Amino acid sequence: MTVTNDVTVPVTGGASSPGSSKPGGTTPGSASTTRPGSTKPTAKSSTTKPSASTGGTTATQPSGAEPDGFVPKKLKAGEKAPQFIVVSFDGVGWHEKWQYWFDIMQKVPFHFTGFLSGTYMLSSETKTKYQGPGHGAGKSSISWNAPSDLPIEIADLNKSLADGNEIGTHYNGHFCSDNVPGGNDWNTDDWNNELDQFFGLIKNVNANNNLPSSVKLNLDPKEIKGGRTPCLEGHAEDLYPAMKAHGLTYDTSFTRRGISWPTQSKDNKIWQIGMAEFPIHGTNHYQITMDYNFYYTQRQASSQGVTPDQSAADSAVVQATYQDMYNATFKGNRAPLILGNHFNAWNNNAYSDAIGNFVTANCGKPNTYCVPFRDLIAWMEMQDPAVLAKLQAQDPELQAG
Repeated sequence: MTVTNDVTVPVTGGASSPGSSKPGGTTPGSASTTRPGSTKPTAKSSTTKPSASTGGTTATQPSGAEPDGFVPKKLKAGEKAPQFIVVSFDGVGWHEKWQYWFDIMQKVPFHFTGFLSGTYMLSSETKTKYQGPGHGAGKSSISWNAPSDLPIEIADLNKSLADGNEIGTHYNGHFCSDNVPGGNDWNTDDWNNELDQFFGLIKNVNANNNLPSSVKLNLDPKEIKGGRTPCLEGHAEDLYPAMKAHGLTYDTSFTRRGISWPTQSKDNKIWQIGMAEFPIHGTNHYQITMDYNFYYTQRQASSQGVTPDQSAADSAVVQATYQDMYNATFKGNRAPLILGNHFNAWNNNAYSDAIGNFVTANCGKPNTYCVPFRDLIAWMEMQDPAVLAKLQAQDPELQAG
């Protein structure tokens, strides 16, 4: 079993939180944290697979469809934008959680983006083939695969791609402010180095690990178009030139207050699709709506001594927060919900259950599409520039609808 230790230092809005550089703001550098736990989720499977575009069973894809079957369409005059829900997971290195989400996909029309840590394409025996900028060879802030885990991870990635999900980059060694130098310290050369290695680890996974030819990763590096930095750290002026140089077109690292339509960076034309800072259900407490940030706020990122009933109550609050966000934007500006998560079992699976239950309850509703970042961008790029600009000019949704 592969388990990520992917972490992000939380920003909750308002007063400074540990490791946060710009709490509650809208500029690059706002941080969040990420490290999954290790209990096996329970899941049920069904026999028919819903399609992203219709909610029915998968059939031959129509012309112009994305790999998950979603067909982007231009808005007609006076037509309201669809409601997009974009769920993503950092790290994506845990077999049992892959299965949990594959099973959810069988129940509702749901596809997602997995941000892969490049170090998961190595093992504890081959780790010295990676050297993060400013660090020694074989060093990483997240754990390494056992050699036997690597073929399992590759098989899970292949299934995810075949099922129509998207893979992006979570870069490699997950170096943050707790293990400097990290994203907040790196310049463009360092980010170029990190991305060079990320794509090299994907391309050379067999050679690096002496894998047999029967094990093959079906991930075309050209299909990787975006990423999220570890701990949401870094500075756009350093990061975006490196992203552009590597053919990446979107970033989801830097958060914004409220729910608003994505825009492109002026110089590098990188789509900025950050997560929202939104009030926790029943409060005026704004925070980044990422699973670890909820965990930090509710339990100071510790499950010690937490009872199942307490975890269930925490989970219900998180799910209600997601629902508040959906209701606000569906009734309001229709900006996409960008929900960041991890393969984790924190707080007795409270956060995995919350996003799973939210997805199950909302994906497939009328005019609602639960899709990867790739599909959202395809839709935005299809719209008339004036129409998209009007959507982007709307005020953010700042409270429950």
